[in-house]
Amino acid sequence: MLVPEPQSESRGEKLAALVDSVGFECKGVACAAELVVLEAVRDMCAADKCNYYDKRWSCPPACGTLDYFREVFGHYGHVLVFQTMGQMEDDFDFEGMVASNTVHHERCLALIDALCADDSLAQATFLLTAGACVICADCAYPQAPCKYPQRMRPSMEAAGLMVNDVCAAAGIPYYHGQGTITYTSCVLY
Repeated sequence: MLVPEPQSESRGEKLAALVDSVGFECKGVACAAELVVLEAVRDMCAADKCNYYDKRWSCPPACGTLDYFREVFGHYGHVLVFQTMGQMEDDFDFEGMVASNTVHHERCLALIDALCADDSLAQATFLLTAGACVICADCAYPQAPCKYPQRMRPSMEAAGLMVNDVCAAAGIPYYHGQGTITYTSCVLY
């Protein structure tokens, strides 16, 4: 007699296949219960070194409180962590960093579109990306609602997650060595 595969495992396999098809170079899985929401990470957002704090729907405080993220994370069993790795000419290769970030955002949008096209995945997943949403050059926040609420996602940091800790829990490196830059996102399921 065949025993059906548990829903979360088949969903995880489907998500892993989507992540691979979009082109992410590295991925790993962790238990969602291992995600630790830290006030200190949100405090880094509030320091506004990226110039997006309180300026985008995807960023704090608009994206939700840390209690909100703790509650959301509690509804999921697993987290699939995935990365875009880029090459840099040297540690100060700003153009290489920007190019790799652009590739990562494009891949995340392709993944979001694929998730939204599959109702079973769209309703059963929660995706966090790297950095602020940059779909619109000028975010409508706070004057008007987000123009693309289906595609806009908060970052792992906005959710209070220390990215290197999430990578460690998923068994993947945060740092891939000299001459590389890595952008990390995740999807809970």
